[in-house]
Amino acid sequence: MLANLLKKTFNLSIWVHTALATLSILWFQWINVKITASYAASKHPVDYFTGQTSFNAQTIKGYYAAMTDTQTLDVYVRTQIIDTGLILGFACLGLFVCTLIARLSRVGSFGSKAGLFSGVSYILGAVCDAIENGFSFIMLSDPADFANWLAAPYSLFASVKFAFITLAMALALISLILGIVGRIMKKPNIG
Repeated sequence: MLANLLKKTFNLSIWVHTALATLSILWFQWINVKITASYAASKHPVDYFTGQTSFNAQTIKGYYAAMTDTQTLDVYVRTQIIDTGLILGFACLGLFVCTLIARLSRVGSFGSKAGLFSGVSYILGAVCDAIENGFSFIMLSDPADFANWLAAPYSLFASVKFAFITLAMALALISLILGIVGRIMKKPNIG
């Protein structure tokens, strides 16, 4: 299913594909500004990565208690809702931007494959982010007394999300480089 979706996107007219990639980048930048401002307003005591990857229920409950003390936990809940827009942004980057980067290389080349795998990685990162948010909403429904075991899958999906997104960025860069090198050197297998 995902492969078919990427293939259909890959085969869009170049103008439509470029327009969708541009809109994806603009959306991602806009929603990233919104979520960053909301996260700061929530006065969460640590950065995103640290807060999402503690694997420790008491630590997470401590973060929630700190925001409860500053009366900003509701802002953090709103931030989690805004995060659904960021998840959409990651998926669109994978679907439209990475497939456009893949098109810089010849079909079937290493550069094209790296771009397509980059897209898959972004989309899988978005899926992990959505699952992580599900656990977050469950924990936020009872911030002081949520079941301790919820911290492990919450942090696991966050960690896997970060890994997929990091891999996606690396593969997109590799795809771009291979596409340029393959064209300059006239090596169709490279790019």
